[in-house]
Amino acid sequence: MVTDEIVKHNSYVIYGAQVIAVGTREAIAHLTGLQPASFAVGKPAGKTWFPTGNPEEIDGIPVVSIDDVSTDTFIVIGVTELIQQEVIPYLDEHGYTSYYALTQHEEHLLMSEYYKSVGLFPVINDSQHSVSQNIDFAMYEVRNDKDKPLSHHPDLYPYEIPIQAGAAIAEKSIADVKDDKGINISKKNRMYCEMSAVYWVWRNINHDWIGIEHYRRHLLVKPEMLTDDIDAIMPLPYICYPHEMAQFLRFTTENVLDALLKTLKELHPSEYDDYHKILYGKYQYTYNLVCARKRVFDNYCQWFFEITEHMEKNYGAEVPELIETRAFSYVAEVLTNLYFMYHQKDLRIRHVEKAIYT
Repeated sequence: MVTDEIVKHNSYVIYGAQVIAVGTREAIAHLTGLQPASFAVGKPAGKTWFPTGNPEEIDGIPVVSIDDVSTDTFIVIGVTELIQQEVIPYLDEHGYTSYYALTQHEEHLLMSEYYKSVGLFPVINDSQHSVSQNIDFAMYEVRNDKDKPLSHHPDLYPYEIPIQAGAAIAEKSIADVKDDKGINISKKNRMYCEMSAVYWVWRNINHDWIGIEHYRRHLLVKPEMLTDDIDAIMPLPYICYPHEMAQFLRFTTENVLDALLKTLKELHPSEYDDYHKILYGKYQYTYNLVCARKRVFDNYCQWFFEITEHMEKNYGAEVPELIETRAFSYVAEVLTNLYFMYHQKDLRIRHVEKAIYT
């Protein structure tokens, strides 16, 4: 595990300055007592990594160019595996010989250990669940006809059902189940992205348990995990610096954020102060990966779409990016996080590993 390597070297730098790097630093520092000398970032020649906008420091630890880091430094690579495919050759070519590429599985293990040590976000392990039960469960894997091909995609389990999002405006059929039947918002898929499929599942499908994942992001839930003492299963949250809204504004605008905050205050005035604390807190469930009991899923969707419909109706004219861009897909991650963070005390939420395919 990466913490063992850190203890051996006694000093290190983290490559990266966004959510994976921030969480990695917090976990390693807590578990080993050792802070990184710096965060390092870089842009190899001819490459443009999106999004940009790294901070100059994180909790007082400087963010520096990788070119300013000595080649004999031990480096923990805290970026996605997709970006690692560019970072590792760059390090090799420039003489860096001591580094540890944190895979998404190792990141999950690291953050699981950290959250356990601070009493947050309990994880379901394979050894903790019982023999598989006969449960009415479906995990809908959202796909779109514009999806980019993957180098690897796993075989689906019988309970994983592909659903085509944006089928009403698609150029081709890619799944038997489509979000343009029955009650739907399929034509708004360019605004809502995967949430048009979520809307369709909510309004047209009935299972005891419902899950949402994506063609390149899976929530590794198994039916035997769906026990009587659990209400919802989520991926472990990322840690944002300095808060979730800073992460949100890397992808959208202050105008969108302002419309969201106004809507939350108008629709949920008594909860607004608590909502604001969560929005400007450091934890964020990402990617809209959710598995929940039907009643929880229904409550989440009703709350969610009431907010987005209010934003669209009341602020779409003055904030045209709500209608003309995919801003609602970023709003969606904020709202999914807000709902399940707000309900930490009254819902029995557990966490499992996610898999991201490239």
